[in-house]
Amino acid sequence: MKKIFSVFCVIYLAILLLPCNASALSGSWYRVENENVVFYKQPVDTDNNKLFLLEKTYYIYAISSTNNFLQAEIFDNVNGFVKICGYVKANEVVPCTTPPVLPYYPTEILTVNQSNAILKAQPNVYGEDIGVAFNGQNVCFYGKSWNNPSWYYVKYQNDFGYVQSRQLSPLLIALHPTPIYVPEPQPEPDLDQTDNEQTQNTKQSLPFEAILILLVCIPAVIIVLIMFLPQKRTSNRHVPKPKYMSESDTFDDLDLL
Repeated sequence: MKKIFSVFCVIYLAILLLPCNASALSGSWYRVENENVVFYKQPVDTDNNKLFLLEKTYYIYAISSTNNFLQAEIFDNVNGFVKICGYVKANEVVPCTTPPVLPYYPTEILTVNQSNAILKAQPNVYGEDIGVAFNGQNVCFYGKSWNNPSWYYVKYQNDFGYVQSRQLSPLLIALHPTPIYVPEPQPEPDLDQTDNEQTQNTKQSLPFEAILILLVCIPAVIIVLIMFLPQKRTSNRHVPKPKYMSESDTFDDLDLL
């Protein structure tokens, strides 16, 4: 019982001591769908850690993630190529929902077409010399330099370095057979047609609105007139006309009283 408890404690401590930035993304395929995606030596975005550009439309295999980078593998140990492990920014590649079809990554073998091609530690003529490949010898292409596409990152025998592209046979890389999904652009609305439709709708609604206004206003005007116009007062009282006397009229005694 004590042994089982001890083993459980060891496993529990091991889980607690796992790096916090580790991820469950291991074993996932990602696709390069943008230009200028850099393959790094270490998960730090500095020029010294940049190796080469990954080929667009092709795939990398992510085995873990750290500090917003994916630790990825490219190539297999066949045909002179060596599987290498590096890093790529996670936001620059696209996760795959289904496993890709072959080829996962282009395996281009180039030939030296000059007297020699010197492998450099940096993609410039001032870089340290690593090795020399002679005319007619082959090198394995890994990618174009991140800051100068006229330099290729290659493997010659057991050495990796940069070689000027003019010293090698032409590089011809076709797009991956699986097309990249590009959403169809939505057509922009025709402003003139929209204005015409709105005008027609406005014209069609005018008669109905006018009738509705009349039906509301006319009764209101009648009610106002009835309420505020002065009314004529009528009376049934008869006012006798005044009686005028003539020369023939005579007064009697009663009239004088």
